[in-house]
Amino acid sequence: MESITNHTLISYVGQSACMEDPNHHYSSFDDISNDLVPQLLKLPLGYHCLILYPNIETIRKIYAEYIRLMIEENDVAILFLPYYDTTDKVRQELVMKGLDVRKFEQNNSLTLIDFTKVVDNPYLGLPAAFGLKEFVNKIQAYDKNKNLVVIADMSIYNHSKNIDDLLRYESLSDDGYCNQNWRQLCLYHKLDYHLMFADEQKQKIFDYHKDKVIVI
Repeated sequence: MESITNHTLISYVGQSACMEDPNHHYSSFDDISNDLVPQLLKLPLGYHCLILYPNIETIRKIYAEYIRLMIEENDVAILFLPYYDTTDKVRQELVMKGLDVRKFEQNNSLTLIDFTKVVDNPYLGLPAAFGLKEFVNKIQAYDKNKNLVVIADMSIYNHSKNIDDLLRYESLSDDGYCNQNWRQLCLYHKLDYHLMFADEQKQKIFDYHKDKVIVI
């Protein structure tokens, strides 16, 4: 595979799904966030992006800054489904960024739900990742005038062992539903990612996303 030395959107090249860590030139989590967040803000509607992150501290900096800047757009609603962070921890991080989290939750500009509760809740009818599309449609129905941003930590599926359904969901990256007025960031902890998938499956996921993969 081609070596990855920065956070630009990359294409998967070659037969191996092994990746080199590009973070040796960063001195802090803030440096990584400052580099990556501007790229994420430019993602167009219909974009389904895969992000591999090395640890919770790094992705925490990124999601907090990204949400802070995105939510300033009046036509954007954000749905965040965290896994390693609780929703209370997410709220704490956003408050530290100066956001009035309660206000944004009350006006449906921000929806925070523990991803475990979504996956394990039979009432929602979402036993697997494939159902996330239908869940997004339900959330979006509250305000069809807003463009929806979905952030989901797919690392949960390393623990639920629903890998086949997850692969099926990721294979939809270029299907018609991605042309709707929402964009999605699929987060994967690197360790979970490597434990979840065989090399052949990793290559499939990279192929599904083509130039829509970011490795931190």
